Amino acid sequence: MARHSSSSYLYEIQGLRAVAALMVAVYHIWIQKVSGGVDVFFVVAGFFIVGSLTRGGPPTLGGLSDYYAKTLRRVVPSAAVVIVTTVALSLWLMPDSMWRNQIKHALASTLFLENWALAFTATDYLQQGSPPSPFQQLWALAVQVQFYCLFPLLLWAAGRVGRRDERGYRYRVIAALVLVGLLSLGYSLYMTARNQPWAYFDSGTRAWEFAIGGLLAFAVTRLALSPLAAKLLGWVSLVVLLTFALFLEVSSSFPGAVALIPVLAACGIIVAARNHCDIWLLNNRGVVWFGDLSFAFYLWHWPLLSCYRYATGGFDVGLLPGLAIIATAALLAGVTTWGFENPVRRSAWLSKHRLAAYASCAALLALPLAALSGWYHDYQGRRASAEASLDQFLRNARPADAAVYPPTLIASMDLPPSSRDGCHQTATDAALVECSYGDPDADKTVVLAGGSHAQQWLAALEQVAVRERFRLVTLTKGGCMLSLDADADYMDYPSCHAWNERVIARIRQIAPDYVFTNSTRGQGAAEHVPEGYLAAWRALAEGDVRVLALRDNPWFGFDVPECVDLHQDAADACAKPRDALLSRRSPTADYHLDNVYFADISDLFCDDQVCRPLQGQVLLYRDDHHITNTFSQLAAPRIARTLEQAELAFAAKEAGHWVASAPGGSGRVTLQEGS
Repeated sequence: MARHSSSSYLYEIQGLRAVAALMVAVYHIWIQKVSGGVDVFFVVAGFFIVGSLTRGGPPTLGGLSDYYAKTLRRVVPSAAVVIVTTVALSLWLMPDSMWRNQIKHALASTLFLENWALAFTATDYLQQGSPPSPFQQLWALAVQVQFYCLFPLLLWAAGRVGRRDERGYRYRVIAALVLVGLLSLGYSLYMTARNQPWAYFDSGTRAWEFAIGGLLAFAVTRLALSPLAAKLLGWVSLVVLLTFALFLEVSSSFPGAVALIPVLAACGIIVAARNHCDIWLLNNRGVVWFGDLSFAFYLWHWPLLSCYRYATGGFDVGLLPGLAIIATAALLAGVTTWGFENPVRRSAWLSKHRLAAYASCAALLALPLAALSGWYHDYQGRRASAEASLDQFLRNARPADAAVYPPTLIASMDLPPSSRDGCHQTATDAALVECSYGDPDADKTVVLAGGSHAQQWLAALEQVAVRERFRLVTLTKGGCMLSLDADADYMDYPSCHAWNERVIARIRQIAPDYVFTNSTRGQGAAEHVPEGYLAAWRALAEGDVRVLALRDNPWFGFDVPECVDLHQDAADACAKPRDALLSRRSPTADYHLDNVYFADISDLFCDDQVCRPLQGQVLLYRDDHHITNTFSQLAAPRIARTLEQAELAFAAKEAGHWVASAPGGSGRVTLQEGS
């Protein structure tokens, strides 16, 4: 049975909340795309913030304090229950390789800062490719809470300046919202084009959505439509909202201009609802009833989905498991709303005692903080044990008491030396960071240059440099390969081209014996030698600089330590067919450059049929495509042999021969007559 809209409460908005929450869940479970549902939440939140606080004139400080207490009583109980439960489920089901990062996300979620934690994770090159956090859905709540704090202050400030009459106050609020909206939208367009992963979680790129909701609170009573026009607007807006993300590639373009689609669709539904459009899909009793649970449902669906994936070891979710996740989330949402949220939110005593309301919410937030404290204590104990085990393994070169080395708990932290001593440039900075290892006074110099896939061999090269007494100079930067193609799709950061030009100039100044870098990119049949790499090598040839170009290691496409954690037969369960990761014939075989020696050590990762992320008890990868520092150290003898082969080849070139490459795993140097 449909329920008609009234001037005091718009049932369609409550139904819109329910639909938005279900959209988010459906897209997360089965479609794996951005749905636009959270953008609806932001518009509705802005609509109610401005509508409730400007009714009757400017809010007072006492009114703001009451509003904040009411908001906390609405938000904190459900958030605290979900976070505590997710911590418990994580301890039970989550691979311990994920603990370190997820403890940080749990803390950020408790403090309503998860959007910023995710922004830094999304733009931290060393953390890209990490599995999604089971706390990740709390980023949207964090953004809402931040604007629940900031927008009321904006409304209060607008009432403290200028004339105190209601009309003047209304105009000042509208002007402030227009200004915030335009600045935020401009910033959103700029940041989405420049750094979309950051923009997605940045509160500043989302302020315009709240501002539009706030402006709508003033305009909606003045937008009169006929019943037919209202019904048409409402249904068209709803259909657009439900389907637009199916037809557009939105995941990499939010929250830029494409976010206007769900925002304007939500506005259209609100305007239509105000004009009695009677959208039965939104205002029937069942949907309106579910709207009361939509907040808790949104919080529950994601950790349940994450736990299902931990338990099954897979990512895809079938129809029945997905429906079970939705049903369980709805059940838990009911328990959470009626058992925890409503008693706090509707408490008459807490409504009358502001300080008690704040104290109650603080006590509730202390629960996840206590759970996190226990989790962190457990993690620290396991980490100390894992580090001691790895240290013993590296000293004795034989197994201690861990299943793999490095232990999966600390694999993500098993980084090259330059990531720990500040000698690796960040992904966004174009300045050179130059460091020396090995023998600083040696006559022989080798330069390690490129991105993290060159940097990851530093531990091996450093061992060889110490033993063979040469100077090893590092010029590396996250996310930036040694390439002179400014438009290459693999150069994710605008600073890369300027950095590469400086690197080429600096290498020419150093005039090393040779440069160690990577030679290939891509997987399977798509593996190739990028044109930008060739351009960089030719630029170095102009300065008589020689290059040892190493074939890149296979990229697995999933978090390897997590996979190893989840499977007892990890060597086989986490293996992938060689042809899916590497081309059957090395792409470098088609190139013969006088100043370049091509090396291939892919046999360390793959045999003729499969590539495995484990060699005995040694874990080769710390994420989906970077090798562990432990493996790099253990590969030092092979790298030493590769350097020796390169030097023999360069010497042969000077004697009138030139070299194509050493076949992977052969240990031989192929010499050919040159003219």
